[in-house]
Amino acid sequence: GRDATYPLDSWVRLFRSLDAITGGDETVARAWLANENRALGGKPAVKIRTIPGLMDTLAYLDARRALV
Repeated sequence: GRDATYPLDSWVRLFRSLDAITGGDETVARAWLANENRALGGKPAVKIRTIPGLMDTLAYLDARRALV
């Protein structure tokens, strides 16, 4: 059902948003994931290892994507 695919859907959303924001530049996307982000309170690559961190990161990317 929907609950089983929710985390997967969130991962897809995360990478689509990141791809849109970085213009498809994998180097920039990797750097964004690896570097400290004050707004998120940590490194996105670490934050997205938990569901709450993944949701926070998605909310951040959605807000940033709205500005693009």
